[in-house]
Amino acid sequence: MRISIAIEKFDPGVGGAERYCWDLAHYLGVNGHEVEIICMKGIAPDLPSIHINSIHPIKFPQGLRHLSFAILHYFKVKRLSTDINFCVGNTFYMDIYQPHGGLHRAWFERDILRYPPGFRKITGLLRRFSLKDMVQRGLEWWIFKITKPEVIAISEMVKGDIMNRFKYPSDKIHLIPNGIDTKRFSPKNKRYRREIRARYGLNEDDFIFLFVANNLKLKGFNILLDAIKNLHNLSFKVLIIGPDSSWSKAKVKKAALSDKVIFGGRVDDIERIYPCCDCLIHPTYYDACSLVVLEALASGIPVITTKANGAGMYIRPGNGFVVPSANPLAVESAMEQAYAKGPEVREILTFKNHDEVFADVARVIEGCRK
Repeated sequence: MRISIAIEKFDPGVGGAERYCWDLAHYLGVNGHEVEIICMKGIAPDLPSIHINSIHPIKFPQGLRHLSFAILHYFKVKRLSTDINFCVGNTFYMDIYQPHGGLHRAWFERDILRYPPGFRKITGLLRRFSLKDMVQRGLEWWIFKITKPEVIAISEMVKGDIMNRFKYPSDKIHLIPNGIDTKRFSPKNKRYRREIRARYGLNEDDFIFLFVANNLKLKGFNILLDAIKNLHNLSFKVLIIGPDSSWSKAKVKKAALSDKVIFGGRVDDIERIYPCCDCLIHPTYYDACSLVVLEALASGIPVITTKANGAGMYIRPGNGFVVPSANPLAVESAMEQAYAKGPEVREILTFKNHDEVFADVARVIEGCRK
């Protein structure tokens, strides 16, 4: 088949949806399909069967970029005469839609909880009338009300949001969670415990909560700090893996938590860090299905996350806690329980690897063609 994939940036280094589209394109290319990438910026692919088709939307402001990308994508697809059109967002014309970041409306309602209660209404109103939000809401409405494609949801939460908010038929939604590198993330990496703990000045018997994020604000950094303020009676450390900005360091200093929080910066060997800690804490405001939760569970450590994270569907008694979002007291209680129980996990979950996930996606593509 000749399959198009729409993504604004075709670059595996960006991560998230960009990495997903890169890996999917190469999986399809290896399996005999011609793949047309429609993007505004792309890295040269590794296969001759993958072709970059550049379009040039208006770059600023961001809302106008998304809208012009969607329009240019439509005309480009029409000229290519493809069999199946796949996209992950910021378009309105497709056969298969994989909302990699979840449903925009659901994200908006949960992300607004980042702001102090007294500012939420006015902040929400201002953001609702921004060009970016209006464009994304409009594109999302068009997809589910006019285009009506087959949908790939990466979590039960995303599937439920789509069905509830758009009355979308369940038989048009395929639940295919993301995969991870099952060889890379494993409890076997606990053999690096001494090395990793020495790197960050941690003792062998320290109880370590791990927080991994690129966007600290969205993933609940403030909630984490509020939760640990009242836990001075417990002997633990919190290792932060991600950008250690002056803002985050100032927040820790102001909260008088410098003795509890350690900034590890960005790393290239996160697979070694998970099993050398005792519990992942991910108090996110919104995640369609957080990969860090899957990676931590596959590495054999328990997880604390929120009901606004689609990856919560993997949390079972014995491997973690799912708490309300934007609730420091609930996070604090879960941390106390995790500390009391210790780091042992009753069941190591097995997740699909990338090839298994993309094989499922390919079956949806084949079904669309029929």
